[in-house]
Amino acid sequence: MKKREMVLVSALARTGSVTLSATAAGMSQPAASAMLAQLEDRLGVALFTRNRRRLELTAECRALMPEISHALIALESVERAAESMGRGKRRRIVIGAVPAASTGVLPQAVKSLLQKRPDTAIVVKAGTANEVVEMAVQERIDLGLIYGSTLHEHVAYKNLGPLALMCVMPHGHPYAESPEVTVAQLIAAPYISHSRYLPVGALTAQAIESAGGEFSPCVEVMQFSAACAMVEAGCGVAVLESLAARYAEGHGLVARPLIAESGLALRAVWSSTKGLNATSLELLGYLESLMSAQPAYSGATEH
Repeated sequence: MKKREMVLVSALARTGSVTLSATAAGMSQPAASAMLAQLEDRLGVALFTRNRRRLELTAECRALMPEISHALIALESVERAAESMGRGKRRRIVIGAVPAASTGVLPQAVKSLLQKRPDTAIVVKAGTANEVVEMAVQERIDLGLIYGSTLHEHVAYKNLGPLALMCVMPHGHPYAESPEVTVAQLIAAPYISHSRYLPVGALTAQAIESAGGEFSPCVEVMQFSAACAMVEAGCGVAVLESLAARYAEGHGLVARPLIAESGLALRAVWSSTKGLNATSLELLGYLESLMSAQPAYSGATEH
């Protein structure tokens, strides 16, 4: 598929309107209709069906959408990188980060960088730890932020600071009156956890099972933001790491340390072949300073 075709299909999926999609793609409505018909003829499948006055995606089109989105993002990234090479253009740094890091220390570090270097353009790409490491291996990012021990022979890394396990709850919850939460208390309450196949979920499961309990969350999530939403809805107490817990506190929730071993750390990663450029190195320094200023939690083993 050509870029303009992908732009049109993406806009159609978003708006359900040929007229609005044509405007987004910079073409007339008849030209957009003709392009869509030609594309479906070339692919041999229908991409949309008409439901009253709105176009809806077919199963085939839904299967294509993730690839179209990734392709458009990649093309835009290439175009911006090429533009930044021109004289007088803004320097550009691409950061890959797990979601909680994107809302934790990264915004303040980026703010500090932009205050000193206002000619810098920042691109942030979210992903799992494995995805961020893969971006570093393929040199698609200048710097990555991950949790856990996901490493690669072609990736260099630096620990930026430890992360504690935290219990997040609404104001008024009985556990909010205590300075910390024990594993026994967590087991006794409905709790929300990441999947045990993610770093925070694995540590939560380990703490519960080491205490003789069964890892059986009332809600299992993949994203810390979903966990916070579940807490806000009254579903239970969520176990998050300390950066995500700071985000939760900023949204009116209460965070208390969970008395359990963590061993989790925020790590910066980058391509060992490409190395760090001066701007990435400066950003890394800001991240280290912010992590050293984070409140320390004991994370001691429960007795």
